[in-house]
Amino acid sequence: MSKPSIYFGAGSILELGNLYPDRGFHILRIPEISSEELKKIRSSLQGRIFSETIYEKGMPDIANIQALQDDFWSWADLEKSALLGIGGGSVMDAAKVLRYKPDGVAWLSKHLDVSIEDESLPKIPLLLASTTAGTGSEVTPTATIWDFTKQRKHSFFGPEVFANVAIVDPCLSLCAPWVISRDSGIDALSHALEAIWNRNRTEETTNLAIFAAKKICHYLPLIRDDLSNLELREQLSEAALSAGLAMAKTQTALVHALSYSETARSQQSHGQSCAYWLPYVWQLLIDSDCDPSILMSLDRAIGQYFSAPIEMYQWLLALGFSVHPPLECDKTVEEQVGRVRLSARGKNFAGFRIHGE
Repeated sequence: MSKPSIYFGAGSILELGNLYPDRGFHILRIPEISSEELKKIRSSLQGRIFSETIYEKGMPDIANIQALQDDFWSWADLEKSALLGIGGGSVMDAAKVLRYKPDGVAWLSKHLDVSIEDESLPKIPLLLASTTAGTGSEVTPTATIWDFTKQRKHSFFGPEVFANVAIVDPCLSLCAPWVISRDSGIDALSHALEAIWNRNRTEETTNLAIFAAKKICHYLPLIRDDLSNLELREQLSEAALSAGLAMAKTQTALVHALSYSETARSQQSHGQSCAYWLPYVWQLLIDSDCDPSILMSLDRAIGQYFSAPIEMYQWLLALGFSVHPPLECDKTVEEQVGRVRLSARGKNFAGFRIHGE
């Protein structure tokens, strides 16, 4: 499947009126969307809304998403429907699964942690509209599905998981409160930095990541006291989109690998979990014998804001995060790093030598 068509900018949600004119829309959305934006969406679709489901389940849990998928397909029509997911990463990840018509019991469990490449699997067109400048899920071929009972993280991924359409309309993010905006912004910053210190990096992904990181470091603190500023929202939305495009190609690395256990245990936001590890992993990179060009790229991305990980640590503390001091390491932390360094995400970190390289 090809990558999604992207519509970016204030008012881009109105493009819905031109998309899939022969299909009706099922909407999966967060409850916090403003009445003004909902009016735009309903007006654009002009009576083509088959259903509207409010998603309040939080981070997608395997049991909840399987139940949602089974219920949805008890009445949805494969030939006449399209699915529109509007929200943050949790809603968009849930929608990536929901669009597939299951063929039996525990369909989701059988399709986790294996690449979805079969084009013949029955599914409906998927459109994703982000309400936060953060996860980049609208342009990535991955959904994170949690098993909170067993405290495990799973991936629903592969080339067939891409949405058909990504809509990045900063007007949709105007209702996001500061904490959600902050956490989403740091999630996007993590995607950008992880794309830079990644073994799968390319010149294209590095340039996308540098562009994103610069914007986030500049604009995120400004929005704290100016949440209704559309220009700031647009800048952060563009940064998150750029970071998402980079991350879609490189995948994430050590920060994310370290964050998963805490997220599974406490269900705290992904941005908070990543913020905790960012300065520490940056320090690990500095202390490694990584390619000097990576450090040069980092300097281009964040050098005007932080001269060292300790300054990022202080910046994150000022934003209200709990953060691991970059220069402190104990046996527990070393054991955590040791457990994840050979995981799929841990191996992507360019500060490690893998198998004696």
